[in-house]
Amino acid sequence: MLRKITAGAFIVLVIVTIGALFWWTEVQYLLPTPVPEGYQEVYVNEKVYVGDTISSKLDRPVFYHFFTTNCPCSRFNLSHFNSLRRNYGDSVDFIVVIPAEDDIAKARPYFEGKTRIIRDVNQEFAVALGVYSTPQAVLITPDHKLYFRGNYNKARYCTDPLSNFAQMALDSLHSGAHPPDFGPLSSIAYGCGIDYTLSM
Repeated sequence: MLRKITAGAFIVLVIVTIGALFWWTEVQYLLPTPVPEGYQEVYVNEKVYVGDTISSKLDRPVFYHFFTTNCPCSRFNLSHFNSLRRNYGDSVDFIVVIPAEDDIAKARPYFEGKTRIIRDVNQEFAVALGVYSTPQAVLITPDHKLYFRGNYNKARYCTDPLSNFAQMALDSLHSGAHPPDFGPLSSIAYGCGIDYTLSM
């Protein structure tokens, strides 16, 4: 009888462990990231000023990539982000934004070349640009207007060419078109939440 109880307890432990690992590595990232308390929406065409930008016109558009080194979702789209930077870097400034608790030296190996990386002390960039999850893309026009904020793609590995939201936003801005409306698939955040308590 004791053997059956021990075997049953062991099987339950194994199932719970597998379930916990599956949740930790997969399932939680299939659900939308919870919107943090105190989150303020920033709307397309709204003027935004962050970091060392000033109220005068920027030299060219700025693409902010919100990234966390310990977030699996952030690592899934690294090759896609690096590809965007290679293809659009001549006309757009690409800046990686990592949360306050992360480390620039730890993030640097993930990015090609001399990609600029900013540590977001007090989550100033996240709050100003309306971002509460990583990975997220934000595109700002030279006159400081929010042109796009959202997901890179509806597919986790950025493999669906029909929903390359960040790339389509870059193409749209380059052609002089109005900001595109991709719908909720691009704007509902998925991934790893940003700690908004640091901004309060």
